[in-house]
Amino acid sequence: MAAFAAQFTDDADFVAWQGTHLKGRQEIASFTQRVFDTVVTGSHLEGEVVFVHLLSPALALMHSVVRMAFRGQTATSLSRDSMELTVVTKRDGAWRGEGLLNARRLTMDRQRLLDDLDSLPAAAQREVSDLVASLRKRHR
Repeated sequence: MAAFAAQFTDDADFVAWQGTHLKGRQEIASFTQRVFDTVVTGSHLEGEVVFVHLLSPALALMHSVVRMAFRGQTATSLSRDSMELTVVTKRDGAWRGEGLLNARRLTMDRQRLLDDLDSLPAAAQREVSDLVASLRKRHR
């Protein structure tokens, strides 16, 4: 993750998909390393740049899409799709990320499902979670 973080300025602002605000290259590297060492171990990412708007000779806005496939899967998971908006600056001849906002892509149907789940009492949320876990085990 040090190589990933090296693409940002020393004092970059990075807002992760779940809202964590990271400040600087070191925090970006540490946070992303923890995520890849735990939650998404063995996964792989795919991405593409949607557009780059050059705002000045040393300032640009870049929009990209990132998709993730979990370990052992060949297809990416819609629940992990993200859109990123990055401000990039050119310093000493090199382009680096100055700020990045990473947001999950959710359809309205998925958002309604999450809202419905959130509206349930805590005990019912646990029951739904247990049911999903048991279904997942059956389909592996």
